Amino acid sequence: MERSQLNLRISDQLGKLIDAKRIELSAQMGTIPSRSDILRFALEMYLGQDLSDSEVDRRKSTTKGSKA
Repeated sequence: MERSQLNLRISDQLGKLIDAKRIELSAQMGTIPSRSDILRFALEMYLGQDLSDSEVDRRKSTTKGSKA
């Protein structure tokens, strides 16, 4: 699947809010999600669509616990 990259500029305040959400979600997820993950979660909620299959970050391993 072809994937596009989106360059998004954010304020320091929005960056801090995103990072706070990353830490908050890390307790549930077992790992700290990326900023991209947080934006995907937010877009999923806003758009009312499940994007978990089509928008997963392909840089991450599909096996839990393995590190590159």
